[in-house]
Amino acid sequence: MRNVFLCVAVLCSFISYAQQFDIYGTVTDSLTKQPLASATVFLETIQDSTLITYSITNADGQFSLKGNTDNQRLNFFINYQGFKDVSRIINLNGDSREIDLGNIQLVADLQSLDDVVVTARVAPIKVMSDTLEFNAKSFNTKADATLEDVLKELPGVEIDSEGKITVNGKPVNKLLVDGKEFFGDDPQVALKNLPKEIIDKIQVSNSKSEEDKITGDSGDASSSEINITLEEGKNKGFFSRLTAGAGTDDRYSTSGIANYFKDDFRLTVLGSANNINSPGFTYDEIYDALGSQVYTATRSSNGSFGINGINFGSGSDGITESSTGGFNVSNDFGENVETSGNYLYGRTNNFNETSSIRTTFLPDRTFTTISNSDSNNDSDTHNYSANARIKPDTLTTISINTNGSYGSSDNNRNSSSINQDQNGEVINSVITTSNADRFNVTNNSSLYAGRGSINKKHFYSLNLDLDYNDLEETDLFFSSRTSGNDASDVDIQDQRIEIDNLSTNIRATPRYRYKFSEAWSTTVDYRIGYEREENERQVFDQESGSSISNNSLSSDFRINSLTQRPTINLSYRKDDRRISAGIGYFFTNLDSEELVNDIEFDRDFNAVYTDITYYEKLGEFASIWLNVDNNLQIPGIRQLQPVEDRTNPLNIVTGNPNLEASLITNFNLNVNNFNWQERQGWFAGINFSTTQDAVRAITVTDDDLIRRTTYTNVDGNFNGYAYFDYRKSWKKDERTWKAGAGISTSFNRNRSFTNGVLFTSDRTSFRPDFQLSYELDDFIDVEVDYSIGFNNTRYDLSSIEDIEFINHQAGIDFKLYYPKDWTLAIRGEYNLFGNVDPSFDNDSFVVIGSLGYTFAKEKAIISLKAYDLFNQVINTRRVASDDFVLDSSNLALQQYFLLSFTYKLSKFGGKGKREQGGVIFLD
Repeated sequence: MRNVFLCVAVLCSFISYAQQFDIYGTVTDSLTKQPLASATVFLETIQDSTLITYSITNADGQFSLKGNTDNQRLNFFINYQGFKDVSRIINLNGDSREIDLGNIQLVADLQSLDDVVVTARVAPIKVMSDTLEFNAKSFNTKADATLEDVLKELPGVEIDSEGKITVNGKPVNKLLVDGKEFFGDDPQVALKNLPKEIIDKIQVSNSKSEEDKITGDSGDASSSEINITLEEGKNKGFFSRLTAGAGTDDRYSTSGIANYFKDDFRLTVLGSANNINSPGFTYDEIYDALGSQVYTATRSSNGSFGINGINFGSGSDGITESSTGGFNVSNDFGENVETSGNYLYGRTNNFNETSSIRTTFLPDRTFTTISNSDSNNDSDTHNYSANARIKPDTLTTISINTNGSYGSSDNNRNSSSINQDQNGEVINSVITTSNADRFNVTNNSSLYAGRGSINKKHFYSLNLDLDYNDLEETDLFFSSRTSGNDASDVDIQDQRIEIDNLSTNIRATPRYRYKFSEAWSTTVDYRIGYEREENERQVFDQESGSSISNNSLSSDFRINSLTQRPTINLSYRKDDRRISAGIGYFFTNLDSEELVNDIEFDRDFNAVYTDITYYEKLGEFASIWLNVDNNLQIPGIRQLQPVEDRTNPLNIVTGNPNLEASLITNFNLNVNNFNWQERQGWFAGINFSTTQDAVRAITVTDDDLIRRTTYTNVDGNFNGYAYFDYRKSWKKDERTWKAGAGISTSFNRNRSFTNGVLFTSDRTSFRPDFQLSYELDDFIDVEVDYSIGFNNTRYDLSSIEDIEFINHQAGIDFKLYYPKDWTLAIRGEYNLFGNVDPSFDNDSFVVIGSLGYTFAKEKAIISLKAYDLFNQVINTRRVASDDFVLDSSNLALQQYFLLSFTYKLSKFGGKGKREQGGVIFLD
């Protein structure tokens, strides 16, 4: 790994050597002569105003502009709110490219200062209190760019293949458009579909609660939120896009989106249909209609994607055919009422075939299970949400939210398995079929009311939440278990299983905060919740065409849970330091009744709650965040109930009423030091947690592989994770280089049981990775990445063999935008999985490609795509648990070619002017 960092350093030196410049000076107020902090200083090319570099003055008014360019003359600008912008021409054709501009005085009135000319220029970046604001037009992107393309150009912003956004190493938990959510709380639709041409500003700040907004606090320093403001005059109009494609092996893909804006009113309608494992709403234009498995077909994840709770594409393994449709609407009524709502329908059919080999380790023996299964699942889901935010006055906020879903599914599964001992002798074989019909209704509704005081010393709030979940299922289940090779020794289960689960959860949290001074405040809150569950499972044996109730496999639980947690918190916030310490107490009462066996149960669980947080900004760019807290995890009712549960005749479970609740203590440390002016920095963190009284299953397996399970508490369990990442980018006129390297490691100690014997497993992993990319504007993009994962598991039982293996992953992404209007793209990914069973493929090299042509004034695109050019895709994975290893292979989407046509249309400004471009929207 040291060599990787060395290569990055050498590349840095090589790129930075030629045509380097350093322009520096000081900015002051012409009247007071005091330095001006946070003024924006930037350079642009004279010929086309392309941004070269920028900086922000420090507390002493000093700035330094460093960069690389072949240009000999540049435009120099200074922008500061409340003062007139100034500019001058900088000559770089002298003997030295190090230029001292001395003291530059800004004036509030229109006047000349030597060769400084007053002008009006939009700064690429502004610092406003706790918000960093970027001007979208200042950052060069490809033609027809989207919000995602713009964000990727901003310093410190990273977007991974799943669409997760981080800023300076901190996760972004909310993406807003003009202060409102865009199609629910999933950022993907906005990322992929908002065109750059209507974006004005991108504002990055700490995540803020309603309380922070009312009181003016700076928010949560451990996470960020992004607000996109639309360009004035372009928030009236529409943009739309329709894509349709057909290909080999009867593959097809269609998708479309239409957005209408008028002042504060916004309407979005979208839909898609395909049979290529695609959600219809991801990835960029080049790979449209290729399907979501292009990133994860060969990894140990299924690349699932969801919008407002609906999972599409490869949310399950296998091949998925899906169709979706929905709308989102939002509107403001005056300045005090904001409303929004959305509806999304999804219909999916998933077919999958799975082969697996599982080896289970017992203290005195091992056995292997060889399984094959197929499944066919249909589902229809309706999701909805509605939100209203009301501000009766500047001190009060009321929010009302409701969201939920209802839908049905039909799940059919067939499987066969053979269990063998370590000598290869058959212990038993099992054949099962399951045909389950399910209907599910869920809803979550909440009410929030918060009010501050004029002197900002007092704040009151109330949170109310109501959760509702109703599940009804009928399963026609058949199982045939044959012992050994004796065909006459057969155990048959032919049953109809009816499940009816109903749960209601009500929670309330009143909260009061008092501010002693500008720095000190205290908060008192009281969380109380009540949950009622009714879980009924009725089993009927099917005999001679009749149904006979089987009480030994049936159950009927009534569960009541009351939780309370009073908390008091003391906070200190001054300048760049924040400290808070809270203490409280968990009160939980759990009582249940099992009606079939007439068994009642009642338990109390209590514990002290603590939460300590420390944050400090270290200098201009670095910061540290530390949090230590704990949580009480209550055992499940089936883990506590002292009744024999024969739901699965092969695993008879009896609860333990003497179980204690698990107390989990978490330690989180994050440090980042990213210099967005120089586009380089690093992020590091450590996460560690321990569990006291962890609940573990004690299972004893007999010679016929019939298991009997109960539960107990075990101490000594902990896990940790640490990471370090370095990022650097260089820009020289039209060329951009980016490099990154990182290391992550994890450690997990788990104490559990195998066949009644307590043992310890220590699992470690170590994963270095690096990325390199080169971009020449409007001509070529190349990205390469590589990672290697070292995995090791050690057991303190001699009967369980230690596990050690290495995984490799390498990828390349190539895009060529030449000749004009043509785009060629190739993405390749190689995976090598270590220690996979020899009966499964352990490596693959998957290549996808696309050739597209844009015409009709950039409104139409015709593309030919190829998925898995070398027919190499696999879906193999290995799971190593405490006492077993599972190798499996699932059905994967195979090679296909697809021809697609896309047309897009947009109109902004409300004056009949039709603009080119539109929205990047992809299947």
